[in-house]
Amino acid sequence: MRGEAIRLLIVQKDINDTDWEAHLAGADLSAVDLVCFGELAASGCLYDGGEGLRLEAILEKLAEYKPAIMLGFPRRTDDGLSNCYLYHFNGKCQMCDKINLFEPMNEPVVYQRGQEPGLFETEFGRLGVAICYDLRFSGLFHRLKTAGAEKIFVPAAFPWPRIADWRRLLVERAVENEVWIIGINAVGDDGRNLFGGNSMVVAPDGRIVACASDDTPEYLSVEI
Repeated sequence: MRGEAIRLLIVQKDINDTDWEAHLAGADLSAVDLVCFGELAASGCLYDGGEGLRLEAILEKLAEYKPAIMLGFPRRTDDGLSNCYLYHFNGKCQMCDKINLFEPMNEPVVYQRGQEPGLFETEFGRLGVAICYDLRFSGLFHRLKTAGAEKIFVPAAFPWPRIADWRRLLVERAVENEVWIIGINAVGDDGRNLFGGNSMVVAPDGRIVACASDDTPEYLSVEI
């Protein structure tokens, strides 16, 4: 399907809602090519650490669904936790880990730092991934574009007080690199942070072609 349009379903959900499967079960996926969840969609923020989730358990659940799925989760390995984002389709999985860990949320203590930019070889071409705080590092986006990323996804748990930065930076990264940027954020209050939504799709010329609310769980259906 390289070069063809992708029918996206972007899931903006409450940070406290970790039942990502319910969103898949309740949505009409018949006209969807790729479902996109946000950062740590399967767990919420783990400020003080936690058990994490084993990849095998996630893959067993993903195998039930036909569309390609992107999902953020705290991946547990024998070496510790990583803030992981995966792409799954037809029984095959690709993953990347968050590179720039956000100290105010205690991430350098909880997670291991990712080493390589997120690049997924997919039925829709080469897709890039930059996770939340990675958005502030323009060089990472340049590396993804140089490596051939045709669209860059930004799964996030971006707090409300800095949501203006979220909106501005998504547009800037699209224009700087002349690529589609797809931002998937959370809403809700987990007791430590209030999250600001505004999941959006930005065209390579900086046009915002779709944008969710700042406080309500919702789906965005977009073809790009």
